[in-house]
Amino acid sequence: MVIKFKDTSIDSIQETETRRLKTLKISSKTEGVTLTLELPEALCGALAVGDTVGVTIDSKPISAGESSKLYVEGNVFKKSGKEGLEVVGSIGGLRLVLNLVKSTPSQSSTFDSEKFYMTLK
Repeated sequence: MVIKFKDTSIDSIQETETRRLKTLKISSKTEGVTLTLELPEALCGALAVGDTVGVTIDSKPISAGESSKLYVEGNVFKKSGKEGLEVVGSIGGLRLVLNLVKSTPSQSSTFDSEKFYMTLK
């Protein structure tokens, strides 16, 4: 099942302790989502603090992914759904953390498989 967040904005892009890596924080208060990504500096060039981005996550490849600012394939390491949904995964060996305040069963099932695909538009 596809997860889409349309009203998300980039809160911060910060340096990490590792050279040429940045931590990208994206959130939407209306949808109750926070997303933290570690990305190479080169992939953050098209993104700026305050930008509004659309986030799409699916368990299958996303057909329109090539036209997005960022299209990645990730792996799920840990999924917790006690209060909302928390997913810890990796994108090319770099950390991803997704928190949803209220999640539906279909949103949770997106992360049942080992792989997921995500776009930022």
